[in-house]
Amino acid sequence: MKKIIIMTLLALSLAAPVAQAEDENSPEELKKDAQAHRAFAEWHRQAAQCLESGQSHEVCEEILKQACKGKASGPHCGMKHEHAH
Repeated sequence: MKKIIIMTLLALSLAAPVAQAEDENSPEELKKDAQAHRAFAEWHRQAAQCLESGQSHEVCEEILKQACKGKASGPHCGMKHEHAH
């Protein structure tokens, strides 16, 4: 009986990460992830245009920070908090 319980617990513990990985790759999650990447790409594109216009790095970085404030992590508008992989 102990062996059956141990085997069941082992099977459940191995199945849990697979179920979680499937949730992270659901069509809804992938769509949200793609939308986030587009938003971040747009903010970075705007920062590049700012630099190309002759503005200083500090000014353009501040514009980038304001654009993604509350939506990103780190000093350069990163997505680290959005990604678990």
